[in-house]
Amino acid sequence: MRDGEINLNDGLTGLGKDAFLALLHDEAPLMRQANGNWVASRFEDVRAILLDHARFSSTAMAGQGGLRFPLLTDDPPRHSVLRGLLAKAFTPAAMEEMRPAIEELAHELVAAIAAGEETDIVAALTTPLPVAVIAGLMGVSAERHGDFKRWSNAIVGIQDGMPDPKRIAELMELRSYFAGVAAERRGAPGDDLVSALTRAREQGDTLTDDQVVAFCMLLMLAGNETTTNLLGNLLDRLADDPATWAALREEPARIEAAIEESLRLDSPAQLLLRRATEDVTICGRTIRAGENVVVYLAACNRDPARWTDAASFELEREIGRHLAFGHGVHTCIGAPLARMEAKAAMEALVARFATLRRGSERGSRVRSEILFGFRELPLVLG
Repeated sequence: MRDGEINLNDGLTGLGKDAFLALLHDEAPLMRQANGNWVASRFEDVRAILLDHARFSSTAMAGQGGLRFPLLTDDPPRHSVLRGLLAKAFTPAAMEEMRPAIEELAHELVAAIAAGEETDIVAALTTPLPVAVIAGLMGVSAERHGDFKRWSNAIVGIQDGMPDPKRIAELMELRSYFAGVAAERRGAPGDDLVSALTRAREQGDTLTDDQVVAFCMLLMLAGNETTTNLLGNLLDRLADDPATWAALREEPARIEAAIEESLRLDSPAQLLLRRATEDVTICGRTIRAGENVVVYLAACNRDPARWTDAASFELEREIGRHLAFGHGVHTCIGAPLARMEAKAAMEALVARFATLRRGSERGSRVRSEILFGFRELPLVLG
């Protein structure tokens, strides 16, 4: 494979993905796309790039039209300050306080699924669970949950270079809504994340309304997309693997291993972008200052140098060695919450249903170069 021949859509769409990623590992550990971006696909290279925030800047993550999110597009020291604004909401103690409510909601949603009937699991479970959790953290009322998913879809479209008039209008609606929420919380703060952001200070100054709105957009997007895609990808695999479904029913303690294997094999975020701040040599090739690097999580998490039979789903693998949630200072702050939500959903599902199989259709994937998940996934649980 030569420079300019890499087409990431061959891997991102899931069509022929195993063969495509194997080709990258064997022939193109660091190659250039036709657009000039480098693509890093080996585990150790990706890990090193993510750790080296001084030489590989996150500013490359800004989307179409310069759309920027706090944390995601920031480097230290600013990133460290902004991350600290959210840290209290995601401590182990805070997560444990949330666990009973999350488990209760998961059981309620699973109880509403009709046994033996085809169900779009995205609409029935994998979307409403994380949306309700992040909306609750932000102090947003239940009647806005549907808007959260609609707005999230609009952000994904804008980020992936599809700024059609409908998405732009939805993005403007989203900004207007959160600007109103921020103004309301400044006057009457509560114990929610938005209130915390309106009270927060960065280098002695309170965050501006625009900064609070950008934070809200990031929380909404990351808070529902990660868990939705994680659960959808896992259930999609288990629909073709009745033996593993039976094993999880028999030993629910293995659910955590199943979640980690799903994260590794079908990473909800398929890639990240970084920009070199100086010339850097990797794999004997020089990335020049100012050039972008695609940090290809989908590939590095299947690196055969790191895992035996890397493309297979194995419950016996060691937990937690993948990079699905990033690495270094940019490790996803909400990763424990996503894992907790996925575990609660899976425990509720295996406790109630003895079988899982596909519905009448295969399901449709999210249209995104970055995110990997399902828009619809028809399944039959019985």
